[in-house]
Amino acid sequence: MTVQASLERALSQVANHPVSLRVAGRTDAGVHASGQVASFTTLASRTSAQWLRGANALSELDVQIDWVEAVPMTFHPRFSATARRYVYLFYDQGGEHPMLRGQTWGCSALDADAMHRAAQALVGEHDFSSFRGSGCQSLTPMRRVNRCEVIRQGAFVIMDIEANAFVLHMVRNIARCLHDIGCGRAQQDITDLLAARDRTLLGATAPPQGLYLAQVSYPDYRLPPPGPIPLVRRY
Repeated sequence: MTVQASLERALSQVANHPVSLRVAGRTDAGVHASGQVASFTTLASRTSAQWLRGANALSELDVQIDWVEAVPMTFHPRFSATARRYVYLFYDQGGEHPMLRGQTWGCSALDADAMHRAAQALVGEHDFSSFRGSGCQSLTPMRRVNRCEVIRQGAFVIMDIEANAFVLHMVRNIARCLHDIGCGRAQQDITDLLAARDRTLLGATAPPQGLYLAQVSYPDYRLPPPGPIPLVRRY
């Protein structure tokens, strides 16, 4: 069972004909999304409210559509996007949060300030080969990170990163690197890792359950804002 399959089945029932989705991006198994964007074409005449209510009533309980909006045929959720924002949640109290199982990375105590300072080396356009998962099909490892912030909110440490795009596992590998810096286990600083362009210098990829696709940006289109972003202030 996938989110896409659930939504396509529900939308097809509302439309009374098969519906195929185009999405802003695919996430790894176990990764969450509070700001995923998808589009479809249809011959059915329905109001936005009818699409919204009908699809939410017919989709799986852990899948919810926040809004539906008519867009020009030129819109594509992936290729029209200019930036993507991800949030990674650490719960650094020595184990999993009892009420948030599968939604954070439960780990030992982290120094959020040290993580934030180190993360600033990621900002700008760089070759992210050292943070690129094997099997990545992107033609280039070059990406532009607009910002990367790490803040503490109570028992949680939150990494908030936005870039024009990401290579395979890039955010989870950055989360691993910052985690190691935060607990004092890092072998190299981020500037050296970027320059080395060698994925083997980094530890195992961070677990998927702490990662959230939080926002996809479309400045050329008037679209509603994303849904709630876990624990993170809006900018």
